[in-house]
Amino acid sequence: MAGLFSALVGARRSGRVRLSAVVPQQRGELRAAGAGVDSLDGVGGSEGIALTAAAQRVRLIVEGPDDLDEKERAVEALGSQTGWRVRSAQLHDGLRVADGRVILIVDALAYGQRRMAVGAVREQAFRLLKKPPIGFRIREAELIRHEVERGTTLVRVTRRVPRDVGGFRRWLWRYWEAMGGADTGHVVTVPLVAGEDGEQLKARVKERWAEFTHGGEAFDDDLHDLRLPVGPRSRPDTDGAASPRTTLQRFGPAAWLILAAPVLLVCGWALASMSSPWRFMALLIPLLSFGPVGYWVTSNEPRPRLLRLAWGALVVGGFTLVSYQWVVNSPSGIGAQVRGLLQALLILETAVGCGHAFSRSWLSRNLLVILPVLLAPFPFVLPWVGSFLHTAYLEEVLGIPESAVHVAFYWRYFVALKPAALTLAITLFYVSLYGWAKYFNLHVSQSALLKVVFPLLILLAILGVVDKTLREVQSAAERTYMAVTRGEQPPGYFGVDGRLVCVRLVEPGKPIPVQPGPLPTSRPVLAFPREGDDLWVWDPSPERGRISNEHAVRMRAEDVSLYPATGRSCP
Repeated sequence: MAGLFSALVGARRSGRVRLSAVVPQQRGELRAAGAGVDSLDGVGGSEGIALTAAAQRVRLIVEGPDDLDEKERAVEALGSQTGWRVRSAQLHDGLRVADGRVILIVDALAYGQRRMAVGAVREQAFRLLKKPPIGFRIREAELIRHEVERGTTLVRVTRRVPRDVGGFRRWLWRYWEAMGGADTGHVVTVPLVAGEDGEQLKARVKERWAEFTHGGEAFDDDLHDLRLPVGPRSRPDTDGAASPRTTLQRFGPAAWLILAAPVLLVCGWALASMSSPWRFMALLIPLLSFGPVGYWVTSNEPRPRLLRLAWGALVVGGFTLVSYQWVVNSPSGIGAQVRGLLQALLILETAVGCGHAFSRSWLSRNLLVILPVLLAPFPFVLPWVGSFLHTAYLEEVLGIPESAVHVAFYWRYFVALKPAALTLAITLFYVSLYGWAKYFNLHVSQSALLKVVFPLLILLAILGVVDKTLREVQSAAERTYMAVTRGEQPPGYFGVDGRLVCVRLVEPGKPIPVQPGPLPTSRPVLAFPREGDDLWVWDPSPERGRISNEHAVRMRAEDVSLYPATGRSCP
């Protein structure tokens, strides 16, 4: 047993040696290993963290004394940022270095808006070199720009129609090939030539196949063909003096689009607004435009006719359907539609801003831990808020105790969902403001924001939502009062469903306790599903007082019987 235990301990120790964590070399170890100045090149932040959120790159030139300790500190500070690369200046950089000085070049990653990226990176580097103080200074900061390759298109290699296929199968294969079903998965990026149509482009690609594929396999024209992505024909070359014809060719598609959009909008409006069967005549213009629009959308190479019609129907029919749905489902009036559009833009702004706020944040990294903690109190808080609102409606406004009315338990959740959702929406709006400030690289103190600003804003949002909700409760009670005085059945309030009834004594002539009396038997009163032995009704008679909670009448349920009211008086 002792030998077995020793073997297990030795195996565990050997495993620890093999799986030891890689730690950075210390300054003394660098000197002992003969590390020179150039050994510090390429130091950067953690490589295991995804850097796909970075939107910009900034090049910093940092100058300082030619001292190994200072340089190590500078590289350590600047390289501590995720994705930042630090190296010494080389001869190919073309930088002049004074005697006794050294230059570091930092390739820094920036996030958010491009115009503010340089200033944000410069401020971050300044803070890194300031605490602890390091004798390096920022001499230059420049945004690294890379030109986007323009004037190219993708050419896809497809399987050619077999020679022995004919008739319907060949016709079907042509459609299958045009829709991408015969693609081989080989895609080549090819520069465009102005004025070149699709057939000329494919001929040029086949002729220079070895050049475009950098010496790949030869193109077998018997087995494969080329397919271009769907798009309009490229404009001809307009070098030289501009003429009315070239100007029309350049701006013609945009002009046609601007002119056609209102026409399709009017067609959708006419189809939605008219009730006569003649309204379907508004579809004549979209139907007739399927062919021309489909031909223009797919004009970069020959395609089957039905496929062109399908593209035309997708473009024209889609726009007409959107305009039709907008007219049918949008609120009436220009003002209401403008408000709806502004609300949609506000929702979009809030969503995008929250995305910026949560990206690269402590909350997003610990969301799986925080989310259950935030959601756990909701099943207990929501019914309490619902009970509070039901109490405000029944007891504070109508004068009836909330405990005397039966309300299903799930209504206590539903009545609290609206104020909770409104509070959450306002909070997310505040968060989106921070996200936009983060996107534009505005310096915002996160500690002050989390400790002072956000709690105050959330408290303000809660108080505003409470005030608005109580006003809605008051409005609901007023609607109930107005309906009862008119002799109409009142609307319910989240499970509190009152009904107009007439009260009749079980034993006529026998006095019963009523508080406050007298018993309203000649007019309809508002009764709610009771909870307990006492029955509470709400008498709309103005003789009981000007305050609504003085109209509540209490009696024992066993002394009276209720039956539905059919008018403004009871027999």
